Amino acid sequence: MVILVVDNLSPFTPDILDCLDKLGAKCVCRKFSEVGSSNNDGITYIGSNNYNDNYQYDKVILSGRKKNNKEINVTNSKIIKSCFEKNTPILGICYGAEIMALTFGGSINKMNSHIHGIVSVTVSKPSYLMPDRKSVNVYESHIYSISKLPEGFDTLASSQYCKHEIFSHSKKKIFGTQFHPEKSGTDGLVLLSNFLKI
Repeated sequence: MVILVVDNLSPFTPDILDCLDKLGAKCVCRKFSEVGSSNNDGITYIGSNNYNDNYQYDKVILSGRKKNNKEINVTNSKIIKSCFEKNTPILGICYGAEIMALTFGGSINKMNSHIHGIVSVTVSKPSYLMPDRKSVNVYESHIYSISKLPEGFDTLASSQYCKHEIFSHSKKKIFGTQFHPEKSGTDGLVLLSNFLKI
């Protein structure tokens, strides 16, 4: 099993890779290039003009991001649509979840203040990601949140800050978390482990 990790220039992508390493998962990290970045770090750099969805991965994880970028948005939407069509399980984290919602017709809104730190999330519906948990403590770092899920998606967990902390497609193995499981200790590691088992 090979996991594609799409690094949307998130400062937390190394944490995703560390979690996957702890879980014994083989992964390939593909990162967007930044002006002045070195291409000698062993990571493949991508962009909307050269993204090739002919690669075969067993699962895909979309990271968070540092800032809004049209090229990154376009490429992530292509990846999401490709996973939908090929029935490839995909997990969107923070920005990854937000662009997933937008790709399928949902909406996001800017929050009154930046949410940062550990938050308690109530699990309302069992799922592949959290089959036997009623609540989890997770790490949040965002100023946008999903305000409306697209048609065909269900809310699985919420918090006092966000209605759609965890969501999924009703038929496909498409999942989103508004929070960062890679920074959420044991609860986050459990979620990522369950995603790998799908």
